[in-house]
Order: sequence, then C-alpha cells, then structure tokens
Amino acid sequence: MKRIINFNQEKTAARCRGSSLISIVVIASLVFSILGLAFTQMMQTTFSGLNSSNIAIQAQQYAASKAELIKLTKYEDLETQPLKDVPDTQFQDEVELSTETVNDDDIKQRTVTVSVYKKGDSLARVKLKIPRSSIEKEESSGVPIGTIIAWASTTMPKDGGTWLICNGQSTAAYPELRAIVGNNVPDYQGVFLRGYGSQISTHYGAVTHSSEALGVLQGDAIRNITGNHRRITWPSNNRYTEGAFRVENYGTSQAWTGGSESAVWLYFDASRVVPTANENRPVNKAVYWLIKAA
Repeated sequence: MKRIINFNQEKTAARCRGSSLISIVVIASLVFSILGLAFTQMMQTTFSGLNSSNIAIQAQQYAASKAELIKLTKYEDLETQPLKDVPDTQFQDEVELSTETVNDDDIKQRTVTVSVYKKGDSLARVKLKIPRSSIEKEESSGVPIGTIIAWASTTMPKDGGTWLICNGQSTAAYPELRAIVGNNVPDYQGVFLRGYGSQISTHYGAVTHSSEALGVLQGDAIRNITGNHRRITWPSNNRYTEGAFRVENYGTSQAWTGGSESAVWLYFDASRVVPTANENRPVNKAVYWLIKAA
C-alpha cells in the first residue's frame, strides 16, 4: 500500500514537473516572440529613419545645386519656376521670387527661394533662400573689388563679377568701388602701369627709378644724351661724322690767316639710327585696363 502511495506521489510530482516545464517553454516562447516583434519593429524604424535621412540628404543636395545655378544667373534674368520634376529622381523643385525692393543707392534687391519636394509630398523637404541684388559682390571668384586686369577683347567678361573700363567713368552705381577709388575709376587710356615706389638699378650705373604718387600720371622722359665737338670748320677734307651726327656745308669762312675753308653745320638727328615718334614707348600691344566694380 505504501509503495502504491509513493508511486502515485512520484507520478503526480512528475506531472507537476512536466506542467512546469511546459509553462516555462510557453513563457520563453512568448518572451522570444515579444522580443522578436520588438526587434523587427526597431529594425523597421531604423531602416525607415535611414531612408528618411537619405531622402533629406538628397533633397538638400538638389536644392544646393539649384541654388548655385541661381547664383550664376544674372539678376535681370531671374524668374520664377513652377513645381516640376527633377529628371531621373523622386523629387520636384520650384523657384519663387520675392517682391523687388530698391535701396537709397538705386540697387535692386530680392530673395530667391528654392523648394525641393519628394514626389507626392505637400510639404517641402528643403527650402533655401538666396538673396540677390542688381549689384553683387562676386564671392566665388576670390577677386577683390578694385582689382585691375588687362583685357584683350571688346566684349566685357561675363564671369567673375562686374568689370568697368578704366576710362575715368563714374563709380556712383558701385558703392564698394567708390569707397576704394573715389568718385571715378582711374583713367588708364594710352598709358602703361608702373609699380608704385622707387628702387635703384646698377646695370648701367646707379640709377634711381621712381614713380609718381599713387594714381598720378607721370609724363614721358629719357635719360640725358650729351656730346661735344672741337670745331665745325677745319682746313681739310677729312670731315667725319658717326651715328646721330651729320655735317653740312654752309658757305665759306675765313678759318685762319692766309686761308679759308667751307663753314659747316653740325646736326644731331636720332631718327638716322632709331625709330622716333612724339612719345617714348617700348614695343607694345593695346589692351583694355579693367577694374572690378562688383
């Protein structure tokens, strides 16, 4: 009887252990299911976030590219653009112009807004605002206002800002340039430019080379040419000239006691040996001197 009771007790204990094990397995399965679901949701959220971030980066890149094109567009050529597809992408863009204003210096101003949308969206992923004016500082070229360049064409540069011919014209429309050079651009027509200051050269004696004050026109000049002669008449036929000098007969003259000889003129004429003109100049070709105004 006692063995039967013990057997029944062991059987009951085994059933209890089996039930506990099943419960543990069920609970573990439930926990793993919950963890798996949470992990799946987390991964979906992560991938969704990465995709959204990637879309935002692409939209930013398209907006920046569009903004660069607008910066290169002349102010007077700016125009609105309705919403349209960006070729071979999932994006659309549009361009809007603000109302134009005019400041005290008669400079026109407006703001250009570039908006980039993902197709199907009602809200822009990116909006960029680009201020523009009829006279603008050229930031991309790195060339400061007031820079002088030589230009070999009658067509003015189209890139790198606004350039003016250095002919003394007014700077009234260019306040930044006016602050540098005054009310007028320099007049460099028909002149060579020279570095301001002075220095001494020794290639042909010690010579000091000096400019005028900054912006002041300096007239042409040459080094002094000197020479001498002992007499312009002599009792012989050995009349000898060289280089720029020449001798011509000028009647007769009593040159010494008991004799006479033809009188002569002694001339100096540089054109006998070098090209001459009404100015001193080196070999040259004409160009426009331009100054950056904006």
